Amino acid sequence: MRLPIRFPPAVGRTGRRLVRALAAAAPRRPRRRSRADAPVARRRLRRALPQGAAARRAGRPLAALAIVLVASLGMGANSPSSELTANRVSGLLTLEPVAAISPVALLTESAAEAEARTRAENRPGADYYRQITRKRVAPGTAAEFVVLYREAQRVFGVNWRLIASVHRQETAFSQADTTYHGLNDFGCCAGPMQFNVTNGPVSTWDRYRQAFRAGKRPGRYPHRTDHHPSIYDDFDAIMAAGSLLRDSGAGPGLDGSAWTAAYAYYGHDLYGITYASQVAARAASWERNGFCANCEPDAGLVDEFDTAYGAALRQELLAAEKKGKKKKKSKKGAKERAMARDAEQARVLAERAARRDDARRRESERQAPAPPPPPAAGDGAADPAAPGDPATDTATTTTPAAPPAAPPPPACSGVRKLLGC
Repeated sequence: MRLPIRFPPAVGRTGRRLVRALAAAAPRRPRRRSRADAPVARRRLRRALPQGAAARRAGRPLAALAIVLVASLGMGANSPSSELTANRVSGLLTLEPVAAISPVALLTESAAEAEARTRAENRPGADYYRQITRKRVAPGTAAEFVVLYREAQRVFGVNWRLIASVHRQETAFSQADTTYHGLNDFGCCAGPMQFNVTNGPVSTWDRYRQAFRAGKRPGRYPHRTDHHPSIYDDFDAIMAAGSLLRDSGAGPGLDGSAWTAAYAYYGHDLYGITYASQVAARAASWERNGFCANCEPDAGLVDEFDTAYGAALRQELLAAEKKGKKKKKSKKGAKERAMARDAEQARVLAERAARRDDARRRESERQAPAPPPPPAAGDGAADPAAPGDPATDTATTTTPAAPPAAPPPPACSGVRKLLGC
């Protein structure tokens, strides 16, 4: 049975027709719609839209909205990826926006994943765990978590002391500064058990966050959150840690499988060997001598676990690291040789260009006209003297130029004799 649809006055006739068409296109009962239903809904919406050029221009926004709604109907009424959801409340059809993944986010997803992987590599090391393991904890505070460890052991079959030792190693029984808010100082992990939330797209926490559903939540325990699962809830985090250790091979015994699980919990690198030996040795010490929140792991047990399970692995990692450095050095040497070769080629080209320029300069000097010869010393022409030279000025003023000679008188001919020459 469908509820009547009421419209406010501002909707208009075209809007009412469009909404009625959408309501008719929606399924009468909750079911998954196939892609074959989309053309039928489109035809109904096309008939409901106004006709004519002016009407089509006015109805373009409504048409765009209709296309989005049809696409959401084609993907299923209950699909979380729909951009709009239609809800009938008190007989009114209301459209509520739902967050959708934008194309920009899809384009930058690979860059975000790369950044997350980079941040995940910055894991805590020896200095961090040295401070955490030396942190003093009230015995009563640590005892409050035992019920959570035992529940994880009951559900996943992992020795509860191994889970407790990991808890002590990571946050000193939830006493570290960033246990219940944000990420740790390395920007990768959070919560009492320091689950990684950045090594996605499916992070370690996302993979094990639902483990709490397999156990029974105690009525009281430290830092119980309002919503579950929560990485900051001690029960949720400890149950997730028990599931992770179980999947890594841990069981009821504190032997090589426990060491391997602790090694996988931290990560496969050189410090992970030290981490696993300390965690396994602490758990074994508790099994022998009783649970002690502030007791350091027996150094002899740490050496035994390291010798039995970590020595060979350390040699393999060191050999691989040495091989990687050698390969990197070889690449660096090849790069330096290539740079030297390029520099030598550039020098040879520069020398050739300089020789060509020198040859052009000599050729241009050879083809240029010769300058006039300098005047001889006895020509009476003196070199121009510098202005203000007193010797030159005196010679110039005391030696005047000779006056021109007078022309000879004309010869006295017979006519000139009669005239009295």
